[in-house]
Amino acid sequence: MSKITLFVAFICLCVVVQAQNEREICRRVNERCLSRAERNGRTNDVSDSFNENCRRTERNWRNITRCELARATCLLTLERCESLSCENVRRAIDRRPTE
Repeated sequence: MSKITLFVAFICLCVVVQAQNEREICRRVNERCLSRAERNGRTNDVSDSFNENCRRTERNWRNITRCELARATCLLTLERCESLSCENVRRAIDRRPTE
């Protein structure tokens, strides 16, 4: 019985460490994007297309920046394994960067 408990504890520890690594990756991606925002601009073709698509489906859509989309993409793909829908991106953006 104790071997099974030890194995489960080890798996749980691995999951926690992996989640921390994913958060760190997303934090670094966001910091790098923000540091280059003045040079690269607040939007690009991808963020413009995403905003246009979301405005078609959601009346009160607020345009998001290139960095907000990059951060949401990172959070959704690495941490949550969710798709890049307008609703999922909005929830990811509303989440604080340090979480």
